Amino acid sequence: MLQCNSVGVTLGGKEILQSISFALRPNAFTAMLGKNGSGKSTLAACIGAQQKHTGQITLDGSAITSLSPRERAQRIAVLPQNVPTPNLSVRQLVSLGRNPYIGLSRRMGEDDYAAIDRALARTDLVAFADRMLPTLSGGERQRAYLAMILAQDADILLLDEPTTYMDIRAEAEFLQLLKALTAEGKTLLVILHNLTLAAKFADDILILEDGRQIFCGTKTECLQRSIVESTFSVRRIDADGEVLFLA
Repeated sequence: MLQCNSVGVTLGGKEILQSISFALRPNAFTAMLGKNGSGKSTLAACIGAQQKHTGQITLDGSAITSLSPRERAQRIAVLPQNVPTPNLSVRQLVSLGRNPYIGLSRRMGEDDYAAIDRALARTDLVAFADRMLPTLSGGERQRAYLAMILAQDADILLLDEPTTYMDIRAEAEFLQLLKALTAEGKTLLVILHNLTLAAKFADDILILEDGRQIFCGTKTECLQRSIVESTFSVRRIDADGEVLFLA
């Protein structure tokens, strides 16, 4: 289990995060919500051991900073908000997910190739395996990067606004895929900006505001307490069994 205990970050004399404490529920989809500048990406960087912080972040009781980069990558797969578009094929990109498992020989074995094939199949990219990344749409590229972190075979997936460049249909399909991964044993922490889709697909919700933790708990409790409406100044509409948030 991944747990944050009183995590804080100060940069240039300004508190970016203040005493963030929560535990990710295993095999659940947790949506991290917050306005721009609320500290979401900074918290993601802390969990990915890319940002120094106070407090402690632990994985099954051990501080993540005590793990080697290779050990950490085998447990937590991180997809940052801004990713490059290298001149690689989809299969070449996905194969990078096996780096934490390749030995000094830097040669992949049967298990590595099998993991790559599973990741391509799970993201419906088998037919795209030989396509070059620059030729893909934004949504297709994001699926390729998802396949890469699936090939990494980590239990915890941390994604920072993975649907930014998608149209609404591709966004919903991508989140549906993420949701399905929880039934396959994955634990997800996903930074989202679409409040309506977060309410549809997330199991749990974490909300930050000005570097402070406003809420962390089940989606049901969050909706019952109208926390999204008060934090984001939006209106809620319940239609056909779904929750919609409007500005």
